Amino acid sequence: MLKIMLWGAVLLLSACAQQPGKPLQIQALEQPPALAAEFETIVETDGADQQRYQWRFWRTSKRVETHNLQDNSGEIWTKSADGKITYERVFHQQQQVIEYTPGDLNAIGAVPDWSAIATLLNQSMIAGLVEDSREQVLGRPASHYQSNNAGIALEVTWLDREQLPALIKRNDHGHTIATRVVGIYPLAESPWPYQRSTNYRYTDFADIGDKESDPFIQSIQHKIKGGHSHSD
Repeated sequence: MLKIMLWGAVLLLSACAQQPGKPLQIQALEQPPALAAEFETIVETDGADQQRYQWRFWRTSKRVETHNLQDNSGEIWTKSADGKITYERVFHQQQQVIEYTPGDLNAIGAVPDWSAIATLLNQSMIAGLVEDSREQVLGRPASHYQSNNAGIALEVTWLDREQLPALIKRNDHGHTIATRVVGIYPLAESPWPYQRSTNYRYTDFADIGDKESDPFIQSIQHKIKGGHSHSD
């Protein structure tokens, strides 16, 4: 009888070990936790120097803003009550903003995905991810997920309560990009203000074609959605 019980226990443990981990599921984002976070992105390519970028992220249920500390630029996504999304490309040093209406975004084929904007993960990224462990990140419970498709390895450490990744690491044939959270706060306790000065100059994306002689417009054509540069 003892042998039968032990064998049954072994079979049960074996079955549990063979069960696939839970897939990553992003919860409904109608009311995500309002928060501020700082991330570091490291880019590594075989035989090339490592590149590091620091950037900040602010989120409410209707607004997401990022700020790249290296070039002092940012992006702002705003969702209206009817679900339409507007976009702003912000250049803090020049105190200039390029504004895109929902129609502008649609015209250039940049249809926004609010879930991806608010969580930094799109559906194609999370497909195939399965949980393999639990951990703590900055004192917060998190789940670690992995996938490997066609030689592309992806790791995501997901902060369950915050509905935000603590780590996104992608390795594609020797090219690795890793983004890791280094600080996270409730929005009301953010150490970084996210409201910019009101004296910035605004330009509608639709008007850029009429301002191509503007030195600022010329300098940022290659950095904006739908932008283009002229060759001599």
